[in-house]
Amino acid sequence: MEILHLKLKKDLLKLALDYYDKSDEKWLTDKIDSYMNNKKLSFSFNETRINPMRCSARIWDNGKGEKQCTHKIKEGCHCKKHHEMIKKEGVLRFGDIRDKKPTHDLIKLKNGHSEKLNWVDPNPINQLQSVLNKQRKKVLLSTPKLIID
Repeated sequence: MEILHLKLKKDLLKLALDYYDKSDEKWLTDKIDSYMNNKKLSFSFNETRINPMRCSARIWDNGKGEKQCTHKIKEGCHCKKHHEMIKKEGVLRFGDIRDKKPTHDLIKLKNGHSEKLNWVDPNPINQLQSVLNKQRKKVLLSTPKLIID
């Protein structure tokens, strides 16, 4: 979110300077900072919609886990494939779309193996912030340390 604030401030200053003298830049920057500090930016995204006519199993969907199985219900709330998975394993691998995303593969967890599911955040702003945070850590870790005697 920080990067968006900085970009927005920079863009506002650039646009404002089209109407003000360059000598007013400090005053404009202060006004923009004051205004932006009093505003909260928020972005809303569509929440997962559940189709009651479709299987309610959560699917991987390239790591997002926001979609439900697209097959028609055959038995209970699930398609034939997911109903068989429940009969055989006792759980759905990625859980039910109506429940919270599981942190681990539920079938492997049931069998004693702990495999963490690294879900991709569907919010592009959070994805960008995550990449920036990882890059910042890489820069800090790769910076040589100065040794002073």
